[in-house]
Amino acid sequence: MPKMNNIKQRCKDNIKPYLLWLLLAAALVVADQISKRLVVSYLPKGETVRVIPYVFNFVYVENKGAAWGMLANQRWIFIVVSAVAIVLIAAVLLYMARYKKPLVVSLVLILAGGVGNMIDRTANGFVVDFIQFGFWQSFPVFNVADSYVTVGGFLLVIYILFFDRELLFGKKDKKEKDEENGEDPG
Repeated sequence: MPKMNNIKQRCKDNIKPYLLWLLLAAALVVADQISKRLVVSYLPKGETVRVIPYVFNFVYVENKGAAWGMLANQRWIFIVVSAVAIVLIAAVLLYMARYKKPLVVSLVLILAGGVGNMIDRTANGFVVDFIQFGFWQSFPVFNVADSYVTVGGFLLVIYILFFDRELLFGKKDKKEKDEENGEDPG
């Protein structure tokens, strides 16, 4: 576990890249919100527009729960969980902003998706969903923010499983220790 002074210094050193990552997250949130406003403005609730017949549709749905409408009308649970996750991710980003860019990118995507959907929940009491796979009728209708969270989560799992085992297991293998100490592992 790093010492508190080391954590403070690392966070201080990361301010500029951190702000750039937050700017990227803000741009992603804006794109999500614009997409949702366009749907609300131009697509009547419940109406389907077939973009690619039998493959991809737009349909305006007001989702008061999670995927498939689970936990419908439990808005405050989602808001509290999202707020905690957003604060934790923002803290990790501050610490990691300059390092482990694949990890940071995945966290920025998750952060942007969480903020985008939290804006909907707090402002409307529901999330605007509109992307539907026509070939998979039981798959939930989703939105751009959901895509950010899904892609970010997938990238995070891939990164942890295949590129940074220390993050998952908390220990380094002999090769990683040797490389850190400047020794030739071969």
